[in-house]
Amino acid sequence: MMGVIHIPILSIHFLTPEIDFTLYNGIIVTSKQGALALKHYSLDWERLQVICVGESTAEAMKQLGAVHVESAAGYGETIFNVLRQYNGKWLYCRPKMIASSWPKKARDAGMLIDEVIVYETTCNEAMEKREIADNGVLIFTSPSSIECYLQKYLFKPTHDIVVIGKTTQNALPLGIKSIISETTSVESCVEIGLKLASRDTF
Repeated sequence: MMGVIHIPILSIHFLTPEIDFTLYNGIIVTSKQGALALKHYSLDWERLQVICVGESTAEAMKQLGAVHVESAAGYGETIFNVLRQYNGKWLYCRPKMIASSWPKKARDAGMLIDEVIVYETTCNEAMEKREIADNGVLIFTSPSSIECYLQKYLFKPTHDIVVIGKTTQNALPLGIKSIISETTSVESCVEIGLKLASRDTF
């Protein structure tokens, strides 16, 4: 997209643990990366109910062949509210590191949830260090992207920061202000970022 520079600050590594999908009534996916990880498996999972963290992830699952898909309201904690409508046993296809406590909350409420790590994110050490404009708009779509950014750069008072959700916002250092996107999608973050850059409405 014109005016947007993507810095590949994260590397995604897909894992392929053995999974018996017949043991579960449904699966839970909280990112597009989690959806893509399922491409490494046969479509035994497509018959299952799928709960996604938001619409972007839900659309990715549908494109992979999932039929029964429901979205939460865009944050990990809202998955709990959707799960309460269902019975049965669930499999959370998750990253190695998670920032939300909803799985514990669900199990404490008596829900049956297993977890399997299907991918991990690491900082891209091969990334060439780029100059960050003092007046740049920075967009972050995960807590890990903030962690990796801080290994190479600093936040400046002149930076505008856009985050994809509350969990990502909470990963910012104390005192760093940010704007949360209207929906939990990269597209929404970019839209706000472009407005900030042009100062049309902000």
